[in-house]
Amino acid sequence: MRDKSDQEENEGLKDIGGLEEPLESHANVCGKVDSGTGGGVEVFSNLPSPPFTNLSCQVELAGIFLFVLAASTRFYNLSYPHNIVFDELHYGKYASLYLRRVFFFDPHPPLGKQLIAASAALFQPAYNGTFKFERIGADYPEFLPVFGLRFIPALTGSLLPSAAYSFSREVGISYPFAFLGALFLIFDNAMLIQSRYILMEMPMILFGILSLLFALKFTKQDEFQPNSFIFVAFAAFFGTLSLSIKYVGFFYQVLSALIILMNLWTRVVPRKDLSSSAVLKTISSVYFVFTSVSVLTYIGIFYVHLSLLTNAGPHDSVMTSAFQASLKGGLASIIKGQPLEVAHGSQVTLRHSLGRACWLHSHSHNYPIKYGDGRGSSHQQQVTCYSFKDVNNWWIVKRPGVDTFGVNETKDVVRHGDEIHLVHGMTGRLLNSHDVAAPQSPQNQAIGLE
Repeated sequence: MRDKSDQEENEGLKDIGGLEEPLESHANVCGKVDSGTGGGVEVFSNLPSPPFTNLSCQVELAGIFLFVLAASTRFYNLSYPHNIVFDELHYGKYASLYLRRVFFFDPHPPLGKQLIAASAALFQPAYNGTFKFERIGADYPEFLPVFGLRFIPALTGSLLPSAAYSFSREVGISYPFAFLGALFLIFDNAMLIQSRYILMEMPMILFGILSLLFALKFTKQDEFQPNSFIFVAFAAFFGTLSLSIKYVGFFYQVLSALIILMNLWTRVVPRKDLSSSAVLKTISSVYFVFTSVSVLTYIGIFYVHLSLLTNAGPHDSVMTSAFQASLKGGLASIIKGQPLEVAHGSQVTLRHSLGRACWLHSHSHNYPIKYGDGRGSSHQQQVTCYSFKDVNNWWIVKRPGVDTFGVNETKDVVRHGDEIHLVHGMTGRLLNSHDVAAPQSPQNQAIGLE
């Protein structure tokens, strides 16, 4: 038989989701000081709040100290050396292309370059991306915001030890060893160097660690309340930020998803009070949030990327002609307003369909009067098959008896079997072939422009 004190204690309990919790559990005192060795200060609401908003915020004094110590090593004399260092050649160039809004193609996702470009614009709004980053070791000009370009790696490198400390505490490592591990990160030479130059590793690692941290916080929730989905969303968000800097960050995303899955597998699947449909609904809802946040974040980053880069540049040739036509200036701007069907006046490119991809090409150079083997040539303008998209690949379709090149309103569409002339768009010369041996294959007739 229970005594009176037990009965009084039970009167202060209520059932929440099948569990008994004290009534005062949602009315913690604001400013409660943690007496542990970590020196944490927990900030709570001093009024009862519904479960969705009942998220505690913990400020770790050790984490703040680690950030300040790391920042003192990362930001000290950050503009030195005032030269292009290693991969700053690439990432600085891409940041400048962002500021000029010039399209570029890079094997890695764009988020890291976007952050660096935004930081440069913030610290030096007058800089318009004119510096070309042409050679490792070259001096930076005075007008270049070197501090602004290196700010994001330095900031994320300063935050990383604190994030690693919190992650270590979340997995159960003691305060002293978590603190010691963070100190190792601060004074590690590789981490320090990666934090002081225009490089991508520090933002990628920081966002990856934060993704794992929120995935672990999800596993510590007692019940699957709406605030549990907040941790899932943050895990997906930061994991996507990591892979949006470099695709190797995808492994952080996968690991976060596996941590959440294992937690669901061990806590939800074995429960006898839940039906199979309820288990499936719980797991599906968690991963719906995880997947939705990931996809929306990734698409949003590329939406920003394509919205900013509206001018043609050196890399748009690897894209389709239709995409090139959407850029301002450049090679494919000449096909704007052209009919979809080939007609008199159409400007076209002709691609070789067998073997390696190349386009019919000409340029303002003539064949030599005599080839190296003593054979005579047509001495006409050279015609080749060029493997890269170039303005000299464009040709104008022309009817033999028509002198103008414009596409009229009636659109004189070219049909199968029609006779046409091909006029080189840049030089205005006519493509032809005649009884002269080709330079590379003497058994065939040469092709040239006259």
